[in-house]
Amino acid sequence: MEDNKATGAGQPEANWKDKISDKAEKIKDKAEDVWDNAEDKAEEAWKDAKEKAEEWKEIAEDKLDDLKDGAKKLWGKITDKFDGDDSTPEPEKQA
Repeated sequence: MEDNKATGAGQPEANWKDKISDKAEKIKDKAEDVWDNAEDKAEEAWKDAKEKAEEWKEIAEDKLDDLKDGAKKLWGKITDKFDGDDSTPEPEKQA
């Protein structure tokens, strides 16, 4: 009878190890899915951020060009006043 107990005791342990191994594989698979999802979302966020940065860059460049034009016109008015030329400067033609 004791031999039966000894061999029977090994079965639950092997079954327990199999269950743990199966559970570990499921957890590993789920972790891979989460990682892949996180990678996809991070890549999408990076692309969106690059697009927004390009839009903001263009807006900033346009504003800077406007400021430069305004500064040139203002400088023209100031130099005309000090040069004694009070005539209104002609607007510059845009290329």
